[in-house]
This record gives sequence, C-alpha cells and structure tokens, in this order.
Amino acid sequence: MPTLTRPGVYVDSSSFPTYASKSVGTAAAAFIGACPRGPLLPPPALAPTFVTSWKDFTDNYGGFETAYPPSPLHLAVFSYFSAGGTTAVIVRPMSAGAVDASLSFSDEATTAAKPTLEVSAANPGVWGNQIYIDILPGTITDDLDNVLSFTLVVKYQGTQSVNIVERWENISMVASSTNMGVNNYALDVVNSSFTGSNYITLTDLHSTTAAPANNPKVTTASTALTGGVDGTAPALTDLTDAVHALDQYPDQPFVLNLPGITDSATLGPIVGIAEGRGDMFVVIDCPPGLTPSAMAAQADGFGFSSAQAAVYFPQVQISDPYSQVAGRTRLISPGGFVVGQYIATDQTRGVQKAPAGLGASLLGVSGLETTLTNTDQGLLTQSSVNCLISIPGSGVVIWGARTLSPYLVTRYVPVERTIIYLKTQLVALSRFAVFEPNDWVLWNQIVSVLSQFLTAFWQGGGLRGRNGGEAYYIICDDSNNTPMTIQQGIVNVEVGIALQYPAEFVVIKLGQWAGGQSISVSTV
Repeated sequence: MPTLTRPGVYVDSSSFPTYASKSVGTAAAAFIGACPRGPLLPPPALAPTFVTSWKDFTDNYGGFETAYPPSPLHLAVFSYFSAGGTTAVIVRPMSAGAVDASLSFSDEATTAAKPTLEVSAANPGVWGNQIYIDILPGTITDDLDNVLSFTLVVKYQGTQSVNIVERWENISMVASSTNMGVNNYALDVVNSSFTGSNYITLTDLHSTTAAPANNPKVTTASTALTGGVDGTAPALTDLTDAVHALDQYPDQPFVLNLPGITDSATLGPIVGIAEGRGDMFVVIDCPPGLTPSAMAAQADGFGFSSAQAAVYFPQVQISDPYSQVAGRTRLISPGGFVVGQYIATDQTRGVQKAPAGLGASLLGVSGLETTLTNTDQGLLTQSSVNCLISIPGSGVVIWGARTLSPYLVTRYVPVERTIIYLKTQLVALSRFAVFEPNDWVLWNQIVSVLSQFLTAFWQGGGLRGRNGGEAYYIICDDSNNTPMTIQQGIVNVEVGIALQYPAEFVVIKLGQWAGGQSISVSTV
C-alpha cells in the first residue's frame, strides 16, 4: 500500500505483479549530457529545454562546431531526429568550475566615464570567449539631435560581417525608455526569455552618468568576451541532479539516454532514479571497441538489473557531421537512433509494439562497428543485450527488445513500456475523482471512464484477448471500498490487464512430403 500523504491518485502495483495498474501517455525523449554550450542546470535553476527539431536544438546548444571536441550529446540528438524523433527534452548538467565569459563597457561620458553595461555569454564555457561585441550609435534622437539609443552587434567565432549572429537595434540604458510605444530597455529586450538572445545576457551596472550619456560608448573593434571556462566533467551528483530536473514534469513519461555514459557506477544510480520515478525508461549506450563476448560480460557485470533499462550493441557508423571531407565517417553510440525508433514506433504502431524488427531501420546509419554472427547474437541476447544488425533490403535494424530484467514477466521492452504507459494514463483519467463524494456513483464513473480507455487500447492491439472481458477487468465497488476506507478518503480501484508479448522467436516446421522427413527451422 503506498504512503498516502497528499490528495491525489495513488497506484499500488505490488499486489498485481503480472498486471498493470495505470495507462496511456506515450513517452517524451530526454537526453542528458555535457556539451560545449547551452542552457545549464543548475545554477541558476533553469527548466530543461524542450526542442522540436534539430534546428531548435542548435539554436540553444550550437551545432557541430569544429573548434570544440565532438559532443556525444550533439551526435545523439542529431541521430534522434534522423531516426524519426519529434520532440526532446535536453538537460546540460553543471560542471564544477564552469564560468561565463564576460566584458564590461563604459558609458559615453567625456570625462570620468563609468562602467554601464556588462555583456556575458548566455551560459558558461570556453565557447563564450568566441563572442565579439560591437557598439554602434542608434537612430533615435531628441530635438537637439542627441542620440538616445545604441545598437549592439553580436559576432561569433570571428570578427567579420559574416560572423554576425545577432543585431539588437535601438536599445537604451534607460529602464523606462520606449521606441514607438514599445519598451526598448536593453536588458528587457536582450534578456527576454521568449524573444531574447541565444548568445548573451546583459547586466545594468547602473552608471550615474545622466542619460543618454549612460549608453555604452561606441566601439567597432569587435571586442571579445573573456574568462569563459568549461570546468570539470560532470560528476555523478551533477548527472543525478540533471535526471531529477525532469521531476518538474511529474506526469510525463520519459525515454532517457545519457550519450556515451556506459559505466555501471554511473548507470546504476540513474536507473535507480528511473525505477523510483516509475515512468522513466533508460536506453543505455555501449562502449566503443568491445567484442561481442566483452559486451556480454559487461552487461552481465552491470551490478544492477532493471525492467526500466535496455542496452544496445554495437556502435554505429554515420557520415561525420564534424568533417568537411566527403565520405568521412564516424562511429557513435547508438542511443540517439534507438530513442528515435522508440518514439517513432509509439506514434505509428503503439507502445505495445517492440521497437525492433525489419521496420525498425536506423535511417542515417551506414554501417556497424562489428558485424554480429548468429552465435554472437545468441550470446548477447542471453545477456540481455539488444543487437543491431544489417539486413539486406532493410539496412541496419534493431534486432532485440529485451530489458535488463531477469524476470520473464518484465523481460521485454514493449511489456514494461506498456505498463508505464498504462499506469500514467490511468492516473490521469482517475484524477477527476479526487474530492468527489465517495459512493457508488463515483465508483461507476471511474469504471466507465477506465473501461472506455482500456477498450480502445485493446481494440488498437494493445492488450491480448478475443474480447474486452479477456483483455482487462476493473473492480471498483463495495467489495473493495468498505465503510472504513471511505471514512479514510480512499477509493480503491483494482485493474487487471492481459499484456501483449512480442514474438521474439519464430519457429517454422517444414514437412517434406515425399521422404517423410521433417525439418525445424528457428529464426531469431
């Protein structure tokens, strides 16, 4: 029985280990990892960033910038959208010692000029040292032809006009200033969370020089910000804090990937967080350079087993987005492609369909680090490692759908994800009952609402059974709602479902009529 501490809907799945007690809601993709630039969490406390396309991602985190080491996060998100992903949540964890690049500008006073404006990189890292600023005169004047505004030009990775990435026209250091009735105070314009800069933030140093001479002095020297520091690689606590940042979305299931994180010391606590949350599934990357037997040994030695995690092998080959040389390729972790296939399968077939098989081809993958034999596949499958193989006519496909759970009931990815999906939706559908009169009228309403949903889910192939009665049952009446539970403010709803299991092994028996022989052929 869950601990009842707040008004809401609670699910107790321990009483029904082979059934689900929740419903719908497909997952959103989530990626957590260090990268050269982008919104950082924490501090300051920022919400994870939702992106809806590769361009949306690069607007916030930059693209494949060759000035910095290749970013596993960038490669994973790029792979995700290539594989059919639609939206994703990105968290860049804090790195100890990370510092914003910055630069202060003095005002226009002809004598005793004072600092008036500080320009900082939008987030910490060495990348900010590649931001250059020009201050130009604005075009707003008063009756005496005094210039009342200034224009701030942002350049990135160079000082030429082709390096201009943003231009903020006719802004002012006067907080109450307007231009044609629209606020043009520099901080309000540039720091806006909706229409502001992707490269810089501004700080008013509150020069005591009277306006408009408190505007920054004109300079066309393309002065660079300085002092940006990347800091150390995120520690385990930084990564777990980043995972907990997703708790800001308590009703949203996630498929989570931490690009390039392959060690059990880090993965164990993160998978534990996913299990504690109950609606998060972790796609685990494989390290580079492993043989099939070494990968199987690593999976066997993870030190944790979980129905809410799955690992994929081997690494995949793609056209190198960091290179301008035609034909150059790069090996990367497969997690981004796999998460994309999860989301695409949810949308086209439903969460009950295994994200694997001939239809689960990884678009954009040109090859594999290792070609797996049937023996290799058998070894890896028995260690709960999902294989990636190349099949003529289909390309590189996902050829496995196992979780890291040792138990038969939760062995398969679509089974566990169906449970997560159903748990989430049943809670959402039952939320209307909170604070309603707790009697047979409410019980019938709950049964009606949940039955409609489960019937539709069964009709879509989500549950086994020749009819709804075989696919699920719901009990919410006076048999499990007693006078005592009613007085305690509890409504008990018991839901049982018949889950779909994937056909992992197809056995074909061929009979030879003339010779009386029979042949058994197994395809995996």
